[in-house]
Amino acid sequence: MIEAKNISLAYGGNRILHDVSVSVKGGETFGLVGPSGCGKSTFLRCLIGLEYAWDGRIAINEQPVAKGRRPSDFYRRVQLVFQDPYSALHPRHTINNALREVASIHKLDSADTRIDAAIEAVGLPREMRYRYPHELSGGQRQRIAIARALLPEPEILLLDEPTSALDVSVQAEILNLIVDLKSRRRLTCFLVTHDLGVVGYLCDRLAVMDKGRIAEICTVDQLEDLEQRNPATRRLVEASAGYQRPVTE
Repeated sequence: MIEAKNISLAYGGNRILHDVSVSVKGGETFGLVGPSGCGKSTFLRCLIGLEYAWDGRIAINEQPVAKGRRPSDFYRRVQLVFQDPYSALHPRHTINNALREVASIHKLDSADTRIDAAIEAVGLPREMRYRYPHELSGGQRQRIAIARALLPEPEILLLDEPTSALDVSVQAEILNLIVDLKSRRRLTCFLVTHDLGVVGYLCDRLAVMDKGRIAEICTVDQLEDLEQRNPATRRLVEASAGYQRPVTE
C-alpha cells in the first residue's frame, strides 16, 4: 500500500534523509521509531506531500506520486493526524467549520451526515461540532483531529506522534480508538513515534531510524532478541526501559 525507495532530502548542505526505504502492506500498522531529530517526521512529510525537494520514489497502492502539489484524490486516500492537538485546529473556527472545510475541499455530499458520523465514530457527541477548540480537552481535540482525517474515508492514515502531547491517562483512550477504527474501517496505518510502548501496542512491524537512515526493520516480537539487533535498535530498547532510582540505605 505504501512503498518508498531511496528517499533522500537535504537542506542546503545538510542531508536529513539518506536513502530511506520502507514498504507497508495493505491493512498493516507500520511504525517508524527513533530518537528526536533522526528524521522521522521529515520522512512523514515527504509521504504526505509537505516536502517537495526529496529524491527517490514514493508509490501509494503501486501508483507513483509526484514531488510537488498532489491532486485532491491523493488526499482522499491518504490523511495525516498531527502530533499536537492544540495547534492542529484553528482557534477561531468552530469544530463544525473545520470539518465543513474538509467536506468542501473534497466535494463530499451529505456533509452534515458525514460530519455527525465522523464525530460519533471517535466517541464524541454530535453537539461537539458547534464548540471552539479552546472548549475541548486535549484528548477531545485529538479525537476531532482524527474525525477530520476520517471524513474523506481514506485508505491510509499517517500518524505523527498522536499521543505524545496528551496526558498519560488520555493516551490509552486514543490508542484504543485507533485500534478500533483501523479494524472497522480496514485502514493501513503508518505511525511515527519515539515510544516503543506505543509501537508494541499498535504495530505489526517497525523500522528503526538513526541519523536519517533506516538502521533496521523487524517485527515487534524480534525486539526482545537484543543480541541479534542493530546497535541503534539496542540503544532505543535499552533507553525505553527508563531508569531506576538508586536505593539508599
